[in-house]
Amino acid sequence: MNQLLEQADELRRNGRYDDARALYERILADDPDLALAWWGLGHTLMNQGEFEQALAHLQRAVELNPDSQRMLYDVAMLHTMLGDYETAQPMFSRVVQMDPNSREGTEAQKQLSFY
Repeated sequence: MNQLLEQADELRRNGRYDDARALYERILADDPDLALAWWGLGHTLMNQGEFEQALAHLQRAVELNPDSQRMLYDVAMLHTMLGDYETAQPMFSRVVQMDPNSREGTEAQKQLSFY
């Protein structure tokens, strides 16, 4: 499964979103609890302009891996992109609480300064 996930991630990074999407969906059909596949599919969907669907997938990744600062930060950023600042703000606060010195923690602090 790790090899397929790496392949899907590579496809996504190279802009081959349709291929990446199909592979992530195949991975999730076999392992619906794989947070990294939900996260990758969410980013793929975001790059395809399907923001609401991307948000649902990224949120699923956070549900499966609630201690992932990166995943939570990404969900908060997508809420911000969609203009849902009320939902994003407590997420950014939680990201900072998780580790204020990490890249995500630092970026979340910057986002909070806008509120």
